[in-house]
Amino acid sequence: MPRPKPKKAAAPARGRSAKPSARRAAKPARRQADAASTSTPEAAKAQPNQRIGVLIDADNVSHQHLPTLRRFIGETEISAARAYGDFNGRLSGWRAAAQEWVELELVDQRSYTPGKNAADMRLTIDAVKLMAGPNPPTTLIFVTNDSDFTPVVEDAKRLGVRIIVMGERTHKALRSTAHHYLNLSELRARMDDEQAAKSDPRKALALLAQALRALVPKANKEATVLLDQFEQMLPELRFADAPRPAREPGPRREPRAERAPREPRPAREPRAPREARPAPDNSGQDYRDRPNLSSAQQAQGKAEADQRRAQLQQRQDIIDALVDVATGLAPEGEWLKVEVIKKFLLQEHPGLEANAPRYAKFYRMLEDTGRFEVQLQGSTVMARLKE
Repeated sequence: MPRPKPKKAAAPARGRSAKPSARRAAKPARRQADAASTSTPEAAKAQPNQRIGVLIDADNVSHQHLPTLRRFIGETEISAARAYGDFNGRLSGWRAAAQEWVELELVDQRSYTPGKNAADMRLTIDAVKLMAGPNPPTTLIFVTNDSDFTPVVEDAKRLGVRIIVMGERTHKALRSTAHHYLNLSELRARMDDEQAAKSDPRKALALLAQALRALVPKANKEATVLLDQFEQMLPELRFADAPRPAREPGPRREPRAERAPREPRPAREPRAPREARPAPDNSGQDYRDRPNLSSAQQAQGKAEADQRRAQLQQRQDIIDALVDVATGLAPEGEWLKVEVIKKFLLQEHPGLEANAPRYAKFYRMLEDTGRFEVQLQGSTVMARLKE
């Protein structure tokens, strides 16, 4: 009689793992771990007569690392030092930090299209410009964690530029492409340890013992034994950790006499009602500078701006004075600060503001003349005569 065949074990359902705990363990960590340095600070700095360019991706590197970066660069000549990001939003802390570093320029770059990192694009373009300039840097320092800069780093290496990358969680592709990679947290800790070692009195005493040993003849066994004992005591010396002597108890204070009860204060006279504050003067305010207006307010603001522009076009003396000042300050087509044009206009042509249309923003007046081109460069408004 044939034996019955054993039943096959049921196969696991499709799309499901037989070991859910193993599946969860295989998931990568959401936050990338810090990447350790691949070079020492000495190896990264050991280049005589170098010119350094520093490009900082402020979107993913904290401004708290700026002091460490400055200490690393030291007195080396800097061709350019720039940080890129939207410094009017969450990166506003960079403005206060940058005041301590005069050479650092904040390139305020906003992302006008969601999903597009305009700061990364601007940084890449400036890196290419620096390398193609008349006096290119011999070393470029990229302070970033982003792997998107790997192609421009590869191009810079082919041109003979030495590349140093600094960050904390920098992508492996960018770390392996650079000549040197330094973890900013490790670099700060190492510099702090070196500074502390320089001020350690044990180091100074050890150097003094070496000098005495070099001066004392070897035949003087008594001095040699004393120096040996002194060097053995050095590791056990305590300076700042020594306990302070206990203070002697001071004289006991006598109890204070009880205060007499205060007399009740006289009732205050009612204050006179405050005068209503005058409404703010919004004359000359351009509707384009007030983004929170309703549709009706925008329509009214546009009508006011058109009327102001028509009044300005009738004042040819103002337009001629503006063109005259700009021509005297710089050649045609060269950018000037708007504040400089305004300053010299008031100095060289006093009295023009009488019966002139009022503008809250001076650069709006330049635009309405039709003779000037206005542009925002960083946090400064620039203008130039149209060709």
